[in-house]
Amino acid sequence: MVKLYSLPPVRYAFRGNEVRTDKLRGLQELGPYLGITKPPRFAFVFPTESRDHANTLYLALKNGIGYFKGVENLFRLRLERSQVVGITGFSLSGKKSARDRAHTYTEAILSWSGKNNDRPDIFFVLHPQTARAEADTPYYECKALLLQEGIISQSVTFQLLENRSQLEWAAANIALAAFAKLGGVPWIVAGEEKEQDLIIGLGRAHLYDPRSRQTTRYMAFTACFSARGLFKFMSLAEIAQTRQEYIAMLQEVVRTSLDRAESLGSEIATLTLHIPKEMGDEEERAVKAAAESYVRRHVLQVSVVKVTEEQSFFAVDERYPDGVPRRGTVIQVSDRDYMLYTEGRDEKEAFRGRVPTALRVTPQGGALASKKTLLQVNDLSQVNWRGFNARSQPISVYYGNLIAQILSHVAPDRVSKLYNDRAKSVLEERMWFL
Repeated sequence: MVKLYSLPPVRYAFRGNEVRTDKLRGLQELGPYLGITKPPRFAFVFPTESRDHANTLYLALKNGIGYFKGVENLFRLRLERSQVVGITGFSLSGKKSARDRAHTYTEAILSWSGKNNDRPDIFFVLHPQTARAEADTPYYECKALLLQEGIISQSVTFQLLENRSQLEWAAANIALAAFAKLGGVPWIVAGEEKEQDLIIGLGRAHLYDPRSRQTTRYMAFTACFSARGLFKFMSLAEIAQTRQEYIAMLQEVVRTSLDRAESLGSEIATLTLHIPKEMGDEEERAVKAAAESYVRRHVLQVSVVKVTEEQSFFAVDERYPDGVPRRGTVIQVSDRDYMLYTEGRDEKEAFRGRVPTALRVTPQGGALASKKTLLQVNDLSQVNWRGFNARSQPISVYYGNLIAQILSHVAPDRVSKLYNDRAKSVLEERMWFL
């Protein structure tokens, strides 16, 4: 018999640990859970002919646009002209290929950096829109270049800045991602007791030759969060030359991540590993072996679950004419398979007819230990700081997809440069991937 039940609605904590049920209204009324005390410095990177675009972005962030009332109002984040430096003096005129444009941006940034030692805290890179599938784009080129120097960036396209109706919706999301990258915490899940539970999301990136499109190297990584959604750290495995090397590196990075999680200093009750859909049987066995060896050496409770989104996995709720279940609905379809709606009829209008799909949550190595695992997946689906209207997927998996997408588009020789001390301190401790 299929079992169905509902999880309690997710509530959010803001400044002073005050609790509200709405993210945007909570920020407006109370301010972020953790703000930024020192006013940051910003760099705007743009070609000479796009100065108006830079002004548009600055004014949208400072004064607001549409329902967004500006970073000072929403995030209590000061933004003045004196905090902004422009990196310009170059032109895209006559440069038609994405590769030529990308190189123009990187040369401008390198030239400016060579003459200035005082670095801004975040670089806003304004560039033409290009296909994400292209290897040589200003987005990926600048992201890789700045990361290897330990610099965080935020990409904004000219097309977005020229479309006022789109910018009215996007400005708040740009500000939200930038605020989190700078170290601010907009909101987290309410419930101080959840700090004792940690979740480690697993991920992999295939590094490939941009010309041949052939995979040349492999890379495993982890990202650790509290059950309230606080980002703790990210760990990068060594770059692997072969598939078998990658499996060994994956197992090792899981072990070291478990050690690092336990050494954070606070009392930990449980630690759960989230495996994404992309990982197959061989990878799952490596992860489980690392977790089992850790449990034998430590008292800590460690469990492993696979969390995937599958279009063919859905339910029909006959209580409603359209059949869409409510957010937080859980359907146990077997001893080891659960459906969880982290978005549902609550958001149906916002997604303009797209029927929300369910997550599939499958414990590895036995039945689900407790409902806490499902609660954690549901909670982590509501602390996605990439946007106020971002997909309701658990950040343990969703952020891993963002990390893999960026690393997979960086040339392998550039990725190896991310292991220097300056770059790793940003990669492993900041939310550069939003």
